[in-house]
Formats: sequence, structure tokens, C-alpha cells
Amino acid sequence: MCWMYDHPAATFDDYLQEVVRPTVARCGHAVQATDWRGRPMAYTVGLTERGEPELVVTGKPPDEAHDLLGALLAGEEQPSLDARCDLVQGPALWALPVDKPERLSVAWRLYPELTALQVVWADAFGRWPWEVDRSPQRLLSLPAERGRLAG
Repeated sequence: MCWMYDHPAATFDDYLQEVVRPTVARCGHAVQATDWRGRPMAYTVGLTERGEPELVVTGKPPDEAHDLLGALLAGEEQPSLDARCDLVQGPALWALPVDKPERLSVAWRLYPELTALQVVWADAFGRWPWEVDRSPQRLLSLPAERGRLAG
């Protein structure tokens, strides 16, 4: 259940102080799951403190997105801007810049200077969302970026 639902009198700032900041202090980052335009989205909060971009995954249920982000953060292979990243166990990934990082509301509230990379994943057939008409992923990059990759 959602912390805000369980604490109806709490404010967004209470959530940041009581949940997010302690998690970032303890683990080095937190993962925030939400819904964006009717599709699931999860993103890191706290990588900005290490001088790294926050990471975003769309189109996967929260547990799967959390596992994917955790695998990236625990592994030697890190996504970098406009580059493919292949996990030893998992999908092929592509990192694209997020054009409006304020969509990551929890991270944005703590780090208004943040940058973010969307971790785009290939489906079971190796297709990218810009190649598939009905991908569960919503792309958060500029249309020009998607067009360049499609060609």
C-alpha cells in the first residue's frame, strides 16, 4: 500500500523526510514507483548526490522495474547516454536522455538540478519501443532522439 494512503494527514514533504531521505541515506538511492500516462514508471532517487543521472524505467510492473534498476546499479555494466547496455541476465537496454526530468517528481523535489536517463528495454523478440506499434513503454526522450534511433 502507498505510504501517503496509510498516512492521510501527511504532506509530500513528510513523505520525503520520513521515507525517501532515510532510504537514500541508508541505501544510496531509493526507487519510486508511480504511474505516468496510464503506464507504470519507476525511477531512482539519490543518484544525483553521487553526481550521476537518475535512472527511469517505464512499462514494467514496479517489482520488475525495481529489479532491473537494482541489477544496473549492482552490476559492472552501467548505462551511458545514447548507448546500448546488455545485461548478463536480462534484456538489452538503451539509455536515452529524459527531456523533462521534472516528471520524476520525488527526485525533482529533492534535486531540482537533476539529469536522468531512461533505461529503454528490448522486448522478448529484441524489438525496441520505437520499432513496435504497441510497446508498453512510454518514451521520455525528445522526438528527435527517437527518430534518430529508428533509422
